[in-house]
Amino acid sequence: MFAGRRGTLARWLTILMMGAVLCLSLTRLDAVAGSGDREERLYFPSGKFLCESSLGFQEVAADFLWFRFVQYYGAFAKGHNDLRYFELLIDAITRLDPRFDEAYHFASLVLWSDFGDFPASIDILKRGILHNPDAARLPFTIGFTYYVFDHDYPRASYWFDVASRCADATDRERRFAAFSRFRMGDDRVSLELWLALQESTESPQMKELAEKMIQKLKNRISQNKTFGNDFVGPVPEL
Repeated sequence: MFAGRRGTLARWLTILMMGAVLCLSLTRLDAVAGSGDREERLYFPSGKFLCESSLGFQEVAADFLWFRFVQYYGAFAKGHNDLRYFELLIDAITRLDPRFDEAYHFASLVLWSDFGDFPASIDILKRGILHNPDAARLPFTIGFTYYVFDHDYPRASYWFDVASRCADATDRERRFAAFSRFRMGDDRVSLELWLALQESTESPQMKELAEKMIQKLKNRISQNKTFGNDFVGPVPEL
């Protein structure tokens, strides 16, 4: 029993020491934020080091860093600092807790909205999907990025479809999967998706929208615009 208490005490001392290291590191980052000194990266522990030193407290450390990251981004939004530590913090958070899907999602938004780096935005979402295969909003955001910014409807359609099949998918994912198929001209698949949405949704508004789209697609197919000429969309490069 005494040995067990010693082990528990040791773990708590470890997490307290790690917290102290993080606090000192982040304080140092704040202190040099406006100095232009690029050597400040040396003061922040790597994500790998944090994982190895956390001894089972990875999620606690990730939550601590996430709270700090939100403060850091808030200060950036107010013009008090830049985002030079963005990659360090996100890497540490996602290494400590790979299942923290909110971190990947928010990081992707920052990458395309503040950095204008769409490839990096998609890459971090794909990394998140590897660890969170059932989180619908990660593939949905990839589809949204392709749809809105690149107007790449085949790729958008693929990722919306992936999102619609996730365990936590909602009407939103299924609606976008169906609509993107409609937009790229794949009427038969779009019709199937709208029919499935009509059956699964509990929203009267969504059911009404599905009925309108189903009728529109049936009319297009009956007019031989695509009927009898199976559409084979380009296979998106994943």
